[in-house]
Amino acid sequence: MAQWADLLGRFGGVLARPGGDAVERGRRRRLRQHRRLLQAELPRALASSEIYLVYQPKFDLRAGRYDGVETLLRWQHPSLGQVDRGSIIDTAEASGQIHALSLWILGRAIDDQRSLLARYGSLRFHVNISGQSLANDPFIDRACAMISGASGAIGFEITETAFIANPPAALANLNRLVAAGVRLSIDDYGSGHSSLAYLKELPADELKIDKLFVSGMTSSNRDPLIVRSTIDLAHALGLRVVAEGVESRATLALLRVMGCDIAQGFYISPALPLVELERFLANAEHLKRLNDTDISLTPSRAFWTRAEVESQGGVADVLSTDE
Repeated sequence: MAQWADLLGRFGGVLARPGGDAVERGRRRRLRQHRRLLQAELPRALASSEIYLVYQPKFDLRAGRYDGVETLLRWQHPSLGQVDRGSIIDTAEASGQIHALSLWILGRAIDDQRSLLARYGSLRFHVNISGQSLANDPFIDRACAMISGASGAIGFEITETAFIANPPAALANLNRLVAAGVRLSIDDYGSGHSSLAYLKELPADELKIDKLFVSGMTSSNRDPLIVRSTIDLAHALGLRVVAEGVESRATLALLRVMGCDIAQGFYISPALPLVELERFLANAEHLKRLNDTDISLTPSRAFWTRAEVESQGGVADVLSTDE
């Protein structure tokens, strides 16, 4: 108890320092001003070239080809610089502009997909959708109409939390999207309030394992076990699995033997503007690099127990490259 009293006393002293409240009030005031500025300028930015899309390729580990791309939002503000994507979405949701923003993203993605069709076939374009939009019938009406005119397949990526606010309305609209041909992907699985109930209820085709677990696969004792068990669970439920945050050849090799379906991350490619995406897709050397399987696993089977991983000193020591 004495320890806690001492800690509380010192912490209380920090809070009570002269000027501390003023500093905090100033910080909050600047934050409010920043939000108001973004809210006011979002419509103008959408009408200009400040807000734009980039695309991150997704690699099919089984077929050895590109499966599609994830559509990602960018805002290069003239005075603030690059605005964080989370801030853009928060701003749009707080100001009631999220439906307009989401439809703008969807429309631009459909146009860009059409421009790639002749040379690269039908790549599926995946778009992130806010939970607010999922429960909004007019948004779903408009989205379905736009998708009906798309030249290729469209996917929507939704988070587990998007389903929580209004489950009946969200579920009904998700089923409408599926009927319209949309492939649904559960994004960032494992990073939020994950629940097996959502996997049971959502009409999803795909589950994306959060990069928090994937990026640590070759340096952690537990992450590869979590990833492997998630892959097995998803496959048992009939879902494809996408691993986000693939940043090394070793991670890609490990996912391949674990039976993961799709890989996404900087080792595959960073997110690219459309022109650079076209150059990337046209370069056969990228596919050759990604299909290089000249890396072996010890022991020579596609799984490990926790005891095996820990006895080897981590997955990084289990992986070895053939010379």
